[in-house]
Amino acid sequence: MELLTGTDLWPVAIFTVIFILLVDLTHQRQRWTSRYPPGPVPWPVLGNLLQVDLGNMPYSLYKLQNRYGDVFSLQMAWKPMVVINGLKAMKEMLLTCGEDTADRPPVPIFEYLGVKPGSQGVVLAPYGPEWREQRRFSVSTLRNFGLGKKSLEDWVTKEANHLCDAFTAQAGQPINPNPMLNKSTCNVIASLIFARRFEYEDPFLIRMLKVLEQSLTEVSGLIPEVLNAFPILLRIPRLADKALQGQKSFIAILDNLLTENRTTWDPVQAPRNLTDAFLAEIEKAESNKKSMRS
Repeated sequence: MELLTGTDLWPVAIFTVIFILLVDLTHQRQRWTSRYPPGPVPWPVLGNLLQVDLGNMPYSLYKLQNRYGDVFSLQMAWKPMVVINGLKAMKEMLLTCGEDTADRPPVPIFEYLGVKPGSQGVVLAPYGPEWREQRRFSVSTLRNFGLGKKSLEDWVTKEANHLCDAFTAQAGQPINPNPMLNKSTCNVIASLIFARRFEYEDPFLIRMLKVLEQSLTEVSGLIPEVLNAFPILLRIPRLADKALQGQKSFIAILDNLLTENRTTWDPVQAPRNLTDAFLAEIEKAESNKKSMRS
C-alpha cells in the first residue's frame, strides 16, 4: 500500500475544501430563506465566531446591539442564533410569541455529560408534554415547600441572620462580601432541595462553590462553544473530558448529595425536601406503569 505524495494530496485537499464550502452554502441558504434579522456577515464554516469575544460575550453583544438594533442574528459556526434586547422586544418574544419561542435547542456538550431526554428537567427540556409535566410538578411541589408563602420567607430570614453574624464576626475589617453572599444563597437552595444547611467554613461547601464557579466559567469558554458548534469533535478521546472537568466534578458532587438523600429517604414519611418529593413521584409513575402493563 503506497502513501499519497504531496502531488497526490492536492485533489483530496481541493475536494475537501469544495465539500466544506458546499455544506456551508447549504447552511447559509437556510439562513437566507428563514429571513433572519440583520447581523454581521458570517465567515464560511466559522460563522461569526471570530467577530465576538467569547471571553466577554455580554460586551460583544452590547456592541452588536448598538450597531444592529435590539433584535439581531448571529451564526456560531453552523448554528444560527437570534439575540433579543430591550423590554419591548422581550415582552413581544415571551408574551405575544410565547408558544413560538418556548422550545430549547439541543446542547451537544450537555448531551455528552448525560443530560438526555428523560433527564433534562425544566431548564433544558424541549417544549412539549415532558416539559409541561416537569413544570407542573416543580411548581406544585415548590408551593408545598413554601414558595410564595411565609414558610420560605422564614428560611431566607434565618439564613440572612447567619449572614449578618458572619459579617459581624469580621470586626469591621475590609472584606469581599461575594463569597459569603454566595454561601448564603447556596444554603437557601440546599435547604429546599436537600433539607441541609452548611456552615460557611465547611470545606465541602467551599469546594462545591469553587467547582460551581469553575464549571460556569468553563461552559462559557471558547472550547465548549467550538464543541457545541462542531459536535463531531466530542468524539476525540479526552478532549471533551479535559474541556469539561469542572462540569463533571460538579455533577459528581450533586450525585453524592442525591445518593446520600436517597439512602436516608423514607417513602412512608412526608417529604423532607424537593428531592424526596421527586423520588416519590418517580415511584408513583413506575407503579402506574406496572399496573397498566398488568
